[in-house]
Amino acid sequence: MRFRLVLVVGLFACAAQAQPSSTPSITLGGTLQPRFSYGHHEASGRTRLGFGLRRARLIVDARMADSWQFRLQLDGTGTSARILDAYIGYRLTPHWSLRLGRLSSAQPRALTLTSHRQIDAVERAAIAERWGACTIGSDGRDFGLEVAYRREQGRLLLFLHNGDGSWERLRGNYRESPSSTDVTGGVRRTGMAVSLGGALTPKAMEGLELGGFVSYNGAGNPNTAGRRYVSYGLHLYRGADPGSRPLRLKLDGLVVRYFRQEGAEPVPADRLLGGAVLGAVRLHRAAEAFARVERLDEGRTEPDRTILTVGFSVSPSAYRGAGYERQRLTVAYTTERGIAQRLLVVQWQLIF
Repeated sequence: MRFRLVLVVGLFACAAQAQPSSTPSITLGGTLQPRFSYGHHEASGRTRLGFGLRRARLIVDARMADSWQFRLQLDGTGTSARILDAYIGYRLTPHWSLRLGRLSSAQPRALTLTSHRQIDAVERAAIAERWGACTIGSDGRDFGLEVAYRREQGRLLLFLHNGDGSWERLRGNYRESPSSTDVTGGVRRTGMAVSLGGALTPKAMEGLELGGFVSYNGAGNPNTAGRRYVSYGLHLYRGADPGSRPLRLKLDGLVVRYFRQEGAEPVPADRLLGGAVLGAVRLHRAAEAFARVERLDEGRTEPDRTILTVGFSVSPSAYRGAGYERQRLTVAYTTERGIAQRLLVVQWQLIF
């Protein structure tokens, strides 16, 4: 797997250099997030203490002729490297653009539309993570085509996608060859997904963002127990990124409604409802305290969950006048009702 990823990057670099009419600009970046955690699960009486690595990312971003973009994002925290983003982008006009491949698009703002570098605490909102795990996949990415319209005061995204972000060839990654004796790969599937999302960022109120999304997924996959669903949500942010304002407020709400399959047994988790409120206050130009409360309802047989996260972050890079996210130490404590447990995480973030 690692050899294949190196080969992909190498072939792309050679191809880019072979274009005499364009001068490619290739940027290499990355993120490292080591952490120390303490967790206690009351029902089992288990306690765990230890070090871990939340993210180890490598990002290759190439641009050619001011219109073409290529992005490859790799994650190395598993037993082998895996690809997260892999897409080609093309800018049609200063405001219209296309992206094709495996990418993040119209979805809850609190999921991967919030960069892993700009997460308020040590994890994204739990309601967004559960949305991904119960729809297109926990990493919030899918194979498809995005049409985007962007201006200074907002954006609009239309995403036609498979509805299942799995790399498995019998699921989300349809890539049969003409030489195959069965170009369907032995799979009968015609359902796909379409998602629409957008946000307004008016100049009159600096740092304000109001937006939402709606999605229909007719594909069905193991995350949804094979069911189709419709999902929608709204968000209102005043200061989306840590350290960006003296006072920050973020509101998120989302809904997933599943359609029952004809002739199938009833599935208890017929819906997912979630809401989150986050408030943060700047303590210093290089420090911030935050608190977030979430409510999560995953169906009739699952207990409703109320999740509270509090903590603070300190940024040595912001103290020196650089971006708050470049170097950040975050301490976050989470407790919840419904599933009685506690988690304390101390995480360091380094971006290059």
